[in-house]
Amino acid sequence: MTGVFSRRIEAMIAGFIRRRTPTRSTPMTIGRRRLYILPTRSGAIFAVLLVVMLLGATNYSNSLGFALTFWLAAIALVSMHHAHRNLLGLVLTRVSAAPVFAGGHARFKITLDNTARRARRGVRISAPGIEGEDLAAVIAPGGRVDLQLSVPAARRGHLACPRLRVETIVPLGLFRAWSWLAPSAQTLVYPQPAGPRPRPAPADDGDAATPAPARGNDEFLGHRPYIRGDSLREIDWKASARTDGLLVHEHTRRSANTLWLDYAHAGARDPEARLSQLARWVLDAERDGLTYGLRLPGTALAPDAGRGHREACLRALALL
Repeated sequence: MTGVFSRRIEAMIAGFIRRRTPTRSTPMTIGRRRLYILPTRSGAIFAVLLVVMLLGATNYSNSLGFALTFWLAAIALVSMHHAHRNLLGLVLTRVSAAPVFAGGHARFKITLDNTARRARRGVRISAPGIEGEDLAAVIAPGGRVDLQLSVPAARRGHLACPRLRVETIVPLGLFRAWSWLAPSAQTLVYPQPAGPRPRPAPADDGDAATPAPARGNDEFLGHRPYIRGDSLREIDWKASARTDGLLVHEHTRRSANTLWLDYAHAGARDPEARLSQLARWVLDAERDGLTYGLRLPGTALAPDAGRGHREACLRALALL
C-alpha cells in the first residue's frame, strides 16, 4: 500500500515537472521563475537548533544567547541568497552527442556559460533514472565548462537528451537551489552490429566494365569538394591552397568490387536481427575497403565507400 502511494506521489511530481519544463532549444537561461530553493537536511537540523537556542535565550533572558541566535539565523539567510544567486542567470549553451550503437552509452556534451562577473562553484548536473551520474563544476567569471552525461542507448533510433537537474548547495550546504532544463537535443542510435551470416559476395550485374565513382585508390578522376567524414589523407592540400575550400582526390573502382547489402538476404525473420546483421556487414565492408550499396524496403543507397557513406548507411538502418 505504501509503495503504491509513493509511486503515485512520484508520478504527480514528475507530471508537474514536465508541465513546468517544456522541451526547448538551446541556449537556455535559468531564470527566477524556474529556480527553486529548499533547506537541505543539514539546513533543517540547523533550523531546529536555532529554535532551541531561541527558547533557551528566552527562558534565561540571556542577551548574548539572543545575539548568537539571530547572528546565526542571519548567516543562514545570507547563505540562502548566495545559493539562489549561484544558479540565477546560468546559461545552458549547447547539448550534443555523437551517434552510438544500441547497447552502448551516448555521451551528451553539456556546455554551461557563466556570463556573470562572479565565479559559480559547486554547480551539479544530474538526470533522473541515470545511476551514478553527478557532474560537478566550478565556472570562472565569464567562463565556460563542458560536462559529459552518459545515457544508456538501449534501442535504435533517436535518443533524446534526458531532462537535466541543475543544482547547488554552495556556500554552506544549508539550502539546495535547483532548476530543471529540458533541451531538445537528441542523437542517433545505430542497430547493434551482430549476426552469424557471412557477408554476401560482390554482385555481378554484367556491367563490370563501367567504373563506379568511389573514394578508393584506383584510377584518379579529379577533385571534388571536401565532405565531412572524408579522410584527411585524401585531401589535396596543394590544390586546396589555390581555392577557397578543401579539395579531395576522386578515384574510381570497378563494379566487380561492388557488393550489395540487401535487407531481403539478411536471413533472420526478426526485423531487428536483420538490421543488426546489415550493420555488421556495413562495418565489415568498410573495414575491408570495399565499395558497397545498401538495399532496404522502400529505399536504396548507391554503392560508395568511405566514412561518409558508412554513416549514411548506418543512419538509414537506424531510422528504418
